[in-house]
Amino acid sequence: MSNDMAYIKSSLSTDHYEPFMVGDKQAGEVHWLTTENSNGAPTYSGLWRCEPMTFDYEFPGDEIIHVLEGMLLIELANGENVTVTAGDLISFDKGVKSTWTIQKSFKKFFVISNC
Repeated sequence: MSNDMAYIKSSLSTDHYEPFMVGDKQAGEVHWLTTENSNGAPTYSGLWRCEPMTFDYEFPGDEIIHVLEGMLLIELANGENVTVTAGDLISFDKGVKSTWTIQKSFKKFFVISNC
């Protein structure tokens, strides 16, 4: 999503979402704000929402998450469990393997870099 402007504006109330695929399985929907930074390097940001479900997820880059609504249990490959709810901020390193269980309709704002 290249942009010749100095900024990009969107809204939390947007209706423009597309399917978000993890492998061959749809895991919620995404509204992209950016897919690259001003230098053209992959840097993804946007809104992601999902109804209750479970899926495996390997973080494709360093990811920062701000939980806007809902509840999510993230089971890390090392056996640790992390529960995040509305208002939480959390960061994960690239390559972390996990299983996500959406426990309550979930929406997050995210930034993924170092892809």
